[in-house]
Amino acid sequence: MKATARDAAGRIAKPDTSLRAWLIYGPDRGLVRERANALVKVLLADPDDPFAVTRLTDEDLKSDPAVLADSMAALSMMGGERLVRVQLASEAGGAPVAAFLKDYEAGNAAAEAWMVVEAGDLKPAGKLRKAFEPAKQALAVPCYVETARGLAEFAEEALAGEGLTLAADARARLLPMIEGDRGIARSEIDKLILYKGPRAVRPEGEDSVTLADVEACAASGGDGALDRIVDSALSGAVKAADSGWMRARAGGASGVGLVRAIQRRIDQLLEIQINGYDAALRLGAPRYPPGKPVVERQASIWAARSLDQARQAAFDAERQMKRSGSPAELIAGDLLLKLALRGEALSARR
Repeated sequence: MKATARDAAGRIAKPDTSLRAWLIYGPDRGLVRERANALVKVLLADPDDPFAVTRLTDEDLKSDPAVLADSMAALSMMGGERLVRVQLASEAGGAPVAAFLKDYEAGNAAAEAWMVVEAGDLKPAGKLRKAFEPAKQALAVPCYVETARGLAEFAEEALAGEGLTLAADARARLLPMIEGDRGIARSEIDKLILYKGPRAVRPEGEDSVTLADVEACAASGGDGALDRIVDSALSGAVKAADSGWMRARAGGASGVGLVRAIQRRIDQLLEIQINGYDAALRLGAPRYPPGKPVVERQASIWAARSLDQARQAAFDAERQMKRSGSPAELIAGDLLLKLALRGEALSARR
């Protein structure tokens, strides 16, 4: 089955649990990730339970052709529901997923788990969409770049949840900054909420997000600095990345912000590898000069498998921030150093 862009959000918020698989895809990788995360949270009591979730990538499917069927057929060791989460860097890497779904629909494959597949922009005639859209036990959910109106509604709803309103001139400044990627939008809105403070301790009369507030949190300032740090790391400039992060921390940068900047850049590099730099512009790449030469070089030295491993490390770091008592800035700094050392090794091979 296929969801329309209009009902996609509803089909994720209240999923039909009689389905066996979901394909969430589109040019807005931030929205793809957000909807996939939301779906997993609805389906599972604990989406971070390693016994309940199996994570697979293109490289996993390529190196072990049976891993998807085995993962889908496996019973839960601890009881309860299981889910297989497949993150695809390319459309070609999804061929095993399409083959499994066709076998399952034909009654030739077993499935004890749900399957959630994340992918980028897919062609209508590609194997994945041709497998999911006519399937009776699966749903394809598109994630297209949101309109200015949709982004405005998203921003205002998120702020309203914290008792905040968005002034008209602030809205006009904010929307161009978050256009093109839900991940960037979520990050910027979270920054505004943190800047204004929690509802319970916010001073009286400070419930409106003003133009000055947006300017103070502008992505071209704080996040631009983080992007430069990430550039140094992924380019293999270990000392520059380390010193840049030390300066950013002194200036109040957050560990969460750095990890999300890393995740955003990894998505951009994967998009460049698949569809080229112009397509990556829709993901907000890059937002400061010299931009293109830097990210294109990074895309050339980091293989898709290495980027998948880096993205998983970033996900693990963000999870550790939420579940451990360690300072977020230390966790983020450790991740940055590991990526910088890896980037240095990859650069040396070129």
